[in-house]
Amino acid sequence: MKRLLCIMSILLCAAMLASLTAVAAEAESDDIYAVATTESGREIVLADAPDAEKLGDLESYDLMIEGEPVLTVEQSDVADLTSGTDNNGYFSADFALPDTTKQVYLTGLSADKVEEIQQKIIDNYAVGADFELTDLSFIDAEKMRPDNDGDDYLCWAATSSNMLTYTGWAAQAGFETTDDVFEAFISNFTDNGGNPYYGIGWFFNGVNTFALQLPGQVASATENTGGYLSDYAYDQLVKTTDVAGNGTDGMSTLYQSLRNGYGVGLSLSIYYKGSFNGGHAITCWGSIADTSYSASDPEYYAGLFVTDSDSDEPRTGDRRDAANILQAVSLSIGEDANGVMTFEFDLDQNNHAVLNDFNALAPYSTALEKETASDATRNKVSTPDLIVKDVFLDTDTSSSTDYQVSSHKIESGTPFYYSPLIANEADVNYSGTTRIAIAIADDSGNTVYTRTLNTSLSMNPGNAVSYVKALTYSGLTEGDYTLTITLNGSHSVSEAYYYNNTAAYPFKVRDSYLLGDTDGSGEVTIMDATKTQRIIAGYIGEVDERASQRGRITDDEINIMDATQIQRYLATFEISYPVGEKQLYD
Repeated sequence: MKRLLCIMSILLCAAMLASLTAVAAEAESDDIYAVATTESGREIVLADAPDAEKLGDLESYDLMIEGEPVLTVEQSDVADLTSGTDNNGYFSADFALPDTTKQVYLTGLSADKVEEIQQKIIDNYAVGADFELTDLSFIDAEKMRPDNDGDDYLCWAATSSNMLTYTGWAAQAGFETTDDVFEAFISNFTDNGGNPYYGIGWFFNGVNTFALQLPGQVASATENTGGYLSDYAYDQLVKTTDVAGNGTDGMSTLYQSLRNGYGVGLSLSIYYKGSFNGGHAITCWGSIADTSYSASDPEYYAGLFVTDSDSDEPRTGDRRDAANILQAVSLSIGEDANGVMTFEFDLDQNNHAVLNDFNALAPYSTALEKETASDATRNKVSTPDLIVKDVFLDTDTSSSTDYQVSSHKIESGTPFYYSPLIANEADVNYSGTTRIAIAIADDSGNTVYTRTLNTSLSMNPGNAVSYVKALTYSGLTEGDYTLTITLNGSHSVSEAYYYNNTAAYPFKVRDSYLLGDTDGSGEVTIMDATKTQRIIAGYIGEVDERASQRGRITDDEINIMDATQIQRYLATFEISYPVGEKQLYD
C-alpha cells in the first residue's frame, strides 16, 4: 500500500491563488502571516502562521506568503456552534500544488497535522524543500491479523465507523473513537460482506435490512442491537450516489460532499492482477482537482485521499495502536464491458479498484430535522417506514409503465409524467393503501398544480416501487419548478417515522432550439455559420447568451470550430456533433 504523499521539488508561485483580501492589505509587510476569522466572526491579522494550539480559536484562516494566500484552513463544523455544542475538532486544508494546476482539498485533519502541512508549505517556499507528507494520522478503523478473528470481511463496518466518528454522530451516541464504534459492529455482526449504507442504518435505527434482502449472503446483525440514535431516520442522513456510468456527475457530487463536511465512504470493485476479486469499502478524506480542465471533463478529477482498514492491520495487541495512514491515489479513466466510463485507481501493486458508488453521511447538527410526532413508533425493526427516494420525470407519453430516470429538465408546454420511487426503509413488510399528495410550485413559491392519489403498495424490507405514471397538464411555461410529494400525510398508516414522508425535487422547464441555429431562425443555414464567425470576430456588440448557446457545438465557448461544424453539416459531411438536433436551453 502507498504510505507517502510526495510532490517533488515544488516551488510556490506568487500567482497561485486569489489576490490579497482588503484586510490583509493593512498588515505589516512580513513574508509570512495569516488572515483569520475567529469563532466570534471577527477578522484579524496574525503576525505569524498559527500553531496547533491557536487553531481551536479560529473559524478559518488564510496563510499568506509575500501577500498571496497559499493555504486556506477551516474548522469542520459538525454541530451548531451557536448552541454551545463543540465541533468535532477536525479541520480542512485547501491549497494548490505549486507550479502545477492541481488543487488539493483535505479534511479530517487534526490541529497538529494542519500545522505539519502548513510548515511543509513554508519550508518549500523558504528553501525549495520537497513537499512531502508522511504518517498523517487520520480516523482509520483497522482490522486485525491473523484471519478468522471476526472482522475479515467487515471493511464496510470500518468505513461506517470512520464516517460516523468524523461527522460527530458517534460522539452523540457515546462512542469516543472510531475503533470503539468498529468493535460494536464486530460484536454484533457476522463476519461477512455488507454496505456502509445499511451499516449506518443499523447504528441509527437497528435495521438489518441488507441481510433480509440477501439472507445468508451478507453480514447479519444480532437481534435488538444498534439503534443508538432513534430520533433520526438514517435514510434522511446518508445517501448513495452512483459513479460508474454516471459521467462526471457522480464525481462532482463526491468532491462537493467532501467540501460540505460529509463523511464519505467509497464502494469499490477490486481486480487482483486483472481478475475480479470481490468488493471493498474504504473511507475518502480529500480530493485533487486538475483546474486546467472544467468540472465537466473527466480529467478534472485527478485523485483522492483515502484510508483503508486493510492497509495496516496489527498482528498482535490492540487495533487502537495500528498506524492510521492516509493514502493518495491517482484517478484514471476506464470503461466497463459495456463501454461505460469508469473512474479507477491502484490500491497497491496488485490490486486495481473501480469506483462503483459512494455513501455520504451528513454531519451532525442541532439544526437537523428529527422526529417529533408522538404517534411515530421510531422503530424500523417492527414498523414499516415509507419514504420517497426519487422521482422520475418522463415526456414519453406512449407508455404508462416504462419508467425512465430523467435529468429533471423538460421542454416547455410538453405533457409529462411524474412517478415517485417509493421505498419501505424498514425491516418489516408493508402492504396497504397509501395516500400521495403532489404539488408543483414555481420559483416564486406559487402552487401551479396539485393532485391527491390513493394507491395500493406492497413492499418487502428495503424494496422500492414506482407508482404508476400520473400525467400532468402541459401548461408549464419556461422556468424553475419544485415537485413536492407527501406520503401518508394524515398518519392513517402507522409508521416508524413521519418527518421523512415529504420529499421535494427541483426541475427545469426550458424552451428548445436546434443546435447550430445561431441566429434563431428555426433552421440551420449558412447564415448561422456567418453569425458564429461575426460573434467570434467581435463584430456583434453585446451577444445574446442564447445565441451563443445555440452556436456552441464543440466546446463551452463559441469558437471557429463551431462555424466549421455548421458548414460541414450543411455540406452533408459526416460530423460527430448533433448539429440540427433539438436541445433545451440551460
